[in-house]
Amino acid sequence: MLSQDIHKSWQRFKVGLAIFVAGVVLLFLLSHVHIVFYYLSVGILLIGFGYAMLGYAGIFLQRFAFIKDKKPPPKF
Repeated sequence: MLSQDIHKSWQRFKVGLAIFVAGVVLLFLLSHVHIVFYYLSVGILLIGFGYAMLGYAGIFLQRFAFIKDKKPPPKF
């Protein structure tokens, strides 16, 4: 799942980041209204963070594999 296409990982990161930002906005706007909104917004925030980190891990592993498979420079 993590070693898929770089574009899928990038898309997963962006969606997770958008969910994270939505959780932050809900936290600032609704957390003072009721404790249920506070926990709901923190839950959304954590889900977005986890999903974004899943996408970031895929991006990192893809780039790390590219560096690992890179040919060494020629010897003189």
